[in-house]
Amino acid sequence: MTSFLFWNVMGKDLRPLIAEAVRIHDVDILMLAESSVSDKELAASLISITGQPFEAISDARDKVRVFSRLPKNLWIRRQTDHLSARMVIWSLNIGPGILVAVTHFLSKKNVNEGEQSMLAVELAKEISRVEDAVGYQRTVRVGDLNMNPFDAGVTGAQSLHAVMTKRLAARMERQVQGSAYRFFYNPMWGLFGDRTDGPPGTFYKRSPGVIELFWHMLDQVLLRPTLMDSLAELRVLDSIGNAPLLTEGAAIPNVSIASDHLPIFFRLELE
Repeated sequence: MTSFLFWNVMGKDLRPLIAEAVRIHDVDILMLAESSVSDKELAASLISITGQPFEAISDARDKVRVFSRLPKNLWIRRQTDHLSARMVIWSLNIGPGILVAVTHFLSKKNVNEGEQSMLAVELAKEISRVEDAVGYQRTVRVGDLNMNPFDAGVTGAQSLHAVMTKRLAARMERQVQGSAYRFFYNPMWGLFGDRTDGPPGTFYKRSPGVIELFWHMLDQVLLRPTLMDSLAELRVLDSIGNAPLLTEGAAIPNVSIASDHLPIFFRLELE
């Protein structure tokens, strides 16, 4: 069983919380967006609190910092996209091998929804290109997409083509206008709203606009159909040990303690 934790930490130094989350959930692979702490300092905190040999595998180009307690020689860097390193893809040689595509995508603060969708097409092309190069489609895509599961950049056939059910994803691909587009399975749909065991989403926003969802699922895990049955656990975390990540009254992300995003934790049965 291989465990993953992703968190957009809002540029804050959350080393004690991060390391405690890694220890409690026995995390193998940690991924952080908007980290302001050096890789060396973060790795030292992880080693100190968990007693595990964590080291950084990302480099200065990457928007997302990745730390692993798995041996570094199991990781092979396959790609850094041309969109300011918004996505990096590694192959990870455990079990039959997987591809790990880690993303911190462009926000609607900087581009509109149409531009997001068009740029997501480029990310999808890069994932397919790497899959073709390594000869398999066992891909997990994780990160802050800055889009909801229903946005065109996530659902569109030419973009990420992520669907809400295993039954749909099991078709592997779909023909649109004579071209075949590979599916992703998006399990985050099952965590959206208040009829779940955890928070309604990963990000909360209150704007003065006429239309506002309030809760958004910006942070997502997408799985190719060949990997979707290996998903053993998926959670949006609302606490780390005794530290609540939501405010007591409104039950929204508590930015005075942590981040405006909530972390996502998942485990894959890969061996």
